[in-house]
Amino acid sequence: MNSPRLRHMLGAKISPGERLGNTLLSRDKTTLIAGKGTYVRQGQLVASLLGTLCAHHQADGDEERWIISIEPEQKKQRSQSSYVKNSSNICPQVGDVVLGRVTRVVRPSHAMVDIIAIVPEQTTTSNNNTPFIQPLHEPYSGTLRQNEIRPNSSLEIEISECIRPSDVILARVHASGEKDYILTTAEAELGVIQAVCESSGREMVPVSWKEMECNVTGVKEGRKVAKPRQVVKSG
Repeated sequence: MNSPRLRHMLGAKISPGERLGNTLLSRDKTTLIAGKGTYVRQGQLVASLLGTLCAHHQADGDEERWIISIEPEQKKQRSQSSYVKNSSNICPQVGDVVLGRVTRVVRPSHAMVDIIAIVPEQTTTSNNNTPFIQPLHEPYSGTLRQNEIRPNSSLEIEISECIRPSDVILARVHASGEKDYILTTAEAELGVIQAVCESSGREMVPVSWKEMECNVTGVKEGRKVAKPRQVVKSG
């Protein structure tokens, strides 16, 4: 029995919004089924949780089925249950801090974002009240305009030096438009929290509020970096 053909190795750390693989692989009669922490979008299996990539095999005649799931990094404590909402019944509201993945940058005006989770505000430093990421049942469309990326930013700002496709960001819902949510990252704690180097494909680490560096090649790229904040994943 072969392992399923995925974009990542089983056991890899996966972030919300990452594509995992095609749901139907006709060449080898393999079907990928969305399990816990995943959903299907335009024929692609996509992660909705932060955690470890897992797969469970099911045989069905000549066809192979794999249930693909994400095992959350951390389980929420019962004492945190007051924070929990049914993810199938919630949607972002104006003022919410949200987690999103940049899907497209339209120079020079704006970036398109898939909103995939809500991050409750941290109101206390107590470990018992640390906010957790609440994944949404399905992604919502968001727009991050050029003048909402940095505090007091102007139209002269170069959007590609602040944000790029596939970046994972924290943003605040500034307004609700007709077709999408208007986002802003014009606060210190908002901005890019995860990025991949364009040249090496490796994960980058922040080195300042406006740059991230590839931990393999040392290449630096411009980003609007979010000030670190402590959040944990709901499970």
